[in-house]
Amino acid sequence: MTADVIHYNLNEEWGADMLAQLRRTQEKLSMWQVITGLFIVLLIIEFVVLPYGSSKLNDYSGSAGILDLRLSYTVEKAYSIIGAYSDAGRDFYVRFTLIADFIYPIVYSSFFGLLTTAIYRRVFAPQSWVQGLPLLIYLTLIFDYLENACIVTMLTKYPDQIAFIAKAGSLFTTLKWTMAAVSVLLMLFGLIMLVIKRLRK
Repeated sequence: MTADVIHYNLNEEWGADMLAQLRRTQEKLSMWQVITGLFIVLLIIEFVVLPYGSSKLNDYSGSAGILDLRLSYTVEKAYSIIGAYSDAGRDFYVRFTLIADFIYPIVYSSFFGLLTTAIYRRVFAPQSWVQGLPLLIYLTLIFDYLENACIVTMLTKYPDQIAFIAKAGSLFTTLKWTMAAVSVLLMLFGLIMLVIKRLRK
């Protein structure tokens, strides 16, 4: 067996072990007490924190828009929006992204991930490969953080315009919303299968 094959096998085993550990962690945390707590925090963020931040950002930019809420954007559009903010507005945007938009992805991805895991546990066999699907939800978290990193870079480097950062930010934004839609579909799939299972009984 060559060194390359050994290295590949070790990496494959390490990856499988890591996924197995993530699944076990999901299972342990997918209790209704934890899910309910996350849901309450999510409601506070959705109906208090985010509206406050969006209102302030719209005031600072003259309602030019918020990059995070777009499905995608061009380099020109990104810097047109950023340029509409005052210096104080860009400072607020950075602070809001680093604080609120750091916590929010953890909360929503954990809520959907744990809720979906709890639903799948009631529907599918414990060793089924389907039990690993809720882990895909955390890709939304990763893409959200990558998007935020690009936005913060553009805001702090302004008036310098870094085209590849803007393009990367747009890509991560699109991927974030795509995975957010996938997350909802995964949860709905579990709910539909749960209803079917109960109707059969």
